[in-house]
Amino acid sequence: MHWALTKQAANGWFADCCLSNAEKPLTHTLGYALRGVIEAHRWRPAPQLLGAAERTAQGLLGALRDDGFLPGQLAADWSAAADWSCLTGAAQVAHCWLQLFQWTGNPAYLQAARRANAYVRRSVRLDGPQDQRGAVKGSFPVQSAYGPYAYLNWAAKFLADSLMLEAEVDAAGA
Repeated sequence: MHWALTKQAANGWFADCCLSNAEKPLTHTLGYALRGVIEAHRWRPAPQLLGAAERTAQGLLGALRDDGFLPGQLAADWSAAADWSCLTGAAQVAHCWLQLFQWTGNPAYLQAARRANAYVRRSVRLDGPQDQRGAVKGSFPVQSAYGPYAYLNWAAKFLADSLMLEAEVDAAGA
């Protein structure tokens, strides 16, 4: 984990965290980087790790629109590098924000997670063939660069994880 933190900039950005475009990584791979730092802190609590997670989470907060849209790719200054959303990444990041809310009590994380989850949830297929109900597209619009024209099983998994954690947080009175 300490090596990975050498890749983090002061603004929370992680360099080299995407296999396809290091300059404009997917929110999916940024979500993995953030989750890795969060999991390291969960298993070995350390202020350095929590601080690193919060720096990245804060950068992602700045990229989230009011309607819950999180761009599918981001630049090193956390500006949008795509006009589409990676639904997988949005669900991953929402889950991370919820975990950070549980540790810090920062309401910005809870509000952002709720907005991102609602955005992804609006794209879930509720009707049609049985094998497509509950499906989550790779990106929105569906023809965009991540998982174009596809329902991704891991997108549904990340959304389910995030929605269950949101329900848990709500049940705890948040």
